[in-house]
Amino acid sequence: MKRSTFPLLALAAILLANSAWAQMPPVAVHAVSVELRQVQPHHRFTGSLRAVARGSVAALEDGRVLEVTVREGAAVKNGDVIARVDSRRLEAQQGELQAMLQTAQALVSQRQAELRQTKLDLERSHSLVGRNAISQQQHEHNETEVAVAEARLATDQRRISEIERQIELMQVRLDDTTVRAPYDAQVIDRLAQPGEWIKAGEPFVTLVSTGEIEAWLEIPERYAGVLSQYAQTPAVKIVGSDKHYVAKSSKRVNEVHPRTRTFQFVVMLDDEEGELSPGMSVDAWLPIGPSQEDLTVPKDAVVRAGGAVYVCKAVAGEQGTTAVRQPIQVKFETGDWVVVSAVGLTPGDKVIVEGNERLLPNTPIAVTEVKPPSLQADMNAGRRPR
Repeated sequence: MKRSTFPLLALAAILLANSAWAQMPPVAVHAVSVELRQVQPHHRFTGSLRAVARGSVAALEDGRVLEVTVREGAAVKNGDVIARVDSRRLEAQQGELQAMLQTAQALVSQRQAELRQTKLDLERSHSLVGRNAISQQQHEHNETEVAVAEARLATDQRRISEIERQIELMQVRLDDTTVRAPYDAQVIDRLAQPGEWIKAGEPFVTLVSTGEIEAWLEIPERYAGVLSQYAQTPAVKIVGSDKHYVAKSSKRVNEVHPRTRTFQFVVMLDDEEGELSPGMSVDAWLPIGPSQEDLTVPKDAVVRAGGAVYVCKAVAGEQGTTAVRQPIQVKFETGDWVVVSAVGLTPGDKVIVEGNERLLPNTPIAVTEVKPPSLQADMNAGRRPR
């Protein structure tokens, strides 16, 4: 019976490939030593962005829309004009009130003259009644005339105050015909057009605030105490852009959802460049305890591919140094460092941080050891948006 030659051919092909692989020049890579460091434990939480303020800017007066000065996507500052409503009717009413005010002021001048005259008459009656030149009844009549004149003057002066208040109110209504932005914002919807008749309470545009934005994170209730203690100004990553923003402030919403058993942790971010939008997904590695000693590798050393997470460790052997894939478990991230646990990874091992993405197992490598950044310096740098 003739024996098959296939196993021999396969073995020869493998030996030939290994021989060719061994003759390949080593790949130049950069490596960093694995270190045992004092780090603060973190946990990853997810959430989304929400606007600090969002709402419709409505008309305060009925009237025909003269103009709407903005369209969707426009940026407005606090106090910018958004729309104008026809104010001619209100201006006519204000003119009528101004005329009424002038009439009332003239009447007050008349009442003041009448009061002066009645007081002069009363002074003369004082001397005349003492000489029995006039009767006591006439003197009392003069006193009554003074009281009546004072009452008439006070009434007309109050009328002037009422008209002035009406004029002030009319000026407020006139000012309200020019609609202004209540805060820095972006227009996301235009709801009125020039020429339309609009009623008080109907919206011109819908605005979303800019400048600052909130990241709302979902936090399991078991972390309620530690977050309040350690997470004062955490860094938040925008999932879509992979950019980091450091919080201006943070606060806990003291209400636990009855079904999910989570509460909201609100982180205030500064969006000076206008790159963030409500609804974006975010995640954050928040501190959940005091510092402790743990195994750390630079973030650039961690490779995630096909569901596996590993680092490429430089291993010296008789045939030279080769790259060996070392599976790891990521505990948490802190800035540009990753805290890991792995069987077979110890302090002092060299892990590749540059050139590791395309390395196959047991690839010959030429290692250049580089100095790792200081963990504390990296954490300080993490306080600035990246």
